[in-house]
Amino acid sequence: MADHVFPVEAGHVLAFARAVGDADLAAEIPAQGTVVPATFVAASIQFDPTHMRGMKPAGALSDSNTSGGSVLHAEQHFEYFAPVRVGDLLTVHESDGRRWRKQSRRAGALVFREIVKEYRSSSDELVLRSRMVLVDTEFAVSDEAVSS
Repeated sequence: MADHVFPVEAGHVLAFARAVGDADLAAEIPAQGTVVPATFVAASIQFDPTHMRGMKPAGALSDSNTSGGSVLHAEQHFEYFAPVRVGDLLTVHESDGRRWRKQSRRAGALVFREIVKEYRSSSDELVLRSRMVLVDTEFAVSDEAVSS
């Protein structure tokens, strides 16, 4: 998987703050060096050319074998080594993590898989590691199945 650059831009942080209802951060354009919200780095996919090609899922969710099944976003973990600040220029490296299987009565075989992203500063210091767990189900999980 190719690395991509994630510029932590003031306007992008402002839009994120408004979207999540962070009134303090959304009051004005954040100054250079302002610490961003903990979950802001999820917005880095906007700068990933393979993920956001044509604004269609072309990244982690589209890599699934979903012949009749569903893809579920099960977990998201963020491990910080330093704060992320407005003005940072981070390099994001994505790799596959662990994979495991379980059986479910309602959704059939479940394949769990991790996607690990490391965010490094311009001096190559590890700033953050995120881990997303996706679940590929054998059968589609529908509202009808949930209510029965």
